[in-house]
Amino acid sequence: MFDHIIVEVALGLAAVYLVFSLLCSTLVEFIAGLLSLRGKQLERGIRYLLEDEKLSDNLLSHSMLSKLSDKYRKASYIPSENFRIALIDSLQLYSNKDKTRLECLQELPEGGLRQSLTAMWLDCDNDELVFKDKIEVWFTNNMVRVSGWYKRQVQKTLLLIAFILAAVMNIDSIRIARDIPHDEALRSQMVQQIPKLIPEQGLFGQENVLKADNVSAEVELLKKRYQILQKTTNELETVELPIGWKGFGFISQSFQWYDWLLMVLGWFISAFAASMGADFWFSSIGKVINLRSAGKPASGKR
Repeated sequence: MFDHIIVEVALGLAAVYLVFSLLCSTLVEFIAGLLSLRGKQLERGIRYLLEDEKLSDNLLSHSMLSKLSDKYRKASYIPSENFRIALIDSLQLYSNKDKTRLECLQELPEGGLRQSLTAMWLDCDNDELVFKDKIEVWFTNNMVRVSGWYKRQVQKTLLLIAFILAAVMNIDSIRIARDIPHDEALRSQMVQQIPKLIPEQGLFGQENVLKADNVSAEVELLKKRYQILQKTTNELETVELPIGWKGFGFISQSFQWYDWLLMVLGWFISAFAASMGADFWFSSIGKVINLRSAGKPASGKR
């Protein structure tokens, strides 16, 4: 049904992409934490909601929000209850007992914030508890957009980092796909070692990064990622996959300009594959192994 050499080439590529994506995602998350990218996107999202620089500054400096950050990093997650309390207090919606809630809202600067809060108040039929709940739901729903901003930013960063690393480490997909079919010993090693990678998965998708709702959760997630990266790398150390610059004869006269072009294309393919995420390659390896087992000839020969 399938040529086993083709299946094993796919298995070898998936193994390279798995380790490479583990490395890239761990590095990108470290950079994101160091530069507080999630916190910056969260602040951007709050400023987008309020549409007023002064109101945004007052809200972000409120102790219910500012205490979630430290001197090194901005808060990467804000509970909706904290946001609601800080918003109502910073806007002083309850400070004037002589005015109705609607009158207080009408005193806000003209714009999307006043329109949204007014619409929520009119919809809650003067019920304070319902109004507070609506503010929290409004904030939570808008943070979904912020998560999307962060995910796209990380995806672009991941692709750039992956391409740079692919060039530095010479992870050339075209070269790997060309060399594996001619090395039977390498294919045999892959078949033995790669199945050991399958049990560990589920920690590397971006959705898991976004669910890390505080600094300690992010740190714990990165620790688990690093442990799996170590284990996965150790499992593949015995498999001498065709990557790296060792013994690479690109200085020879036989290495032409189109060879460079193919190598750069191979780097880009590797970078794009790494940007798909380690979870994808975990599941892909499992499918390829199942495919290989299902298509094995009765004689046991490849």
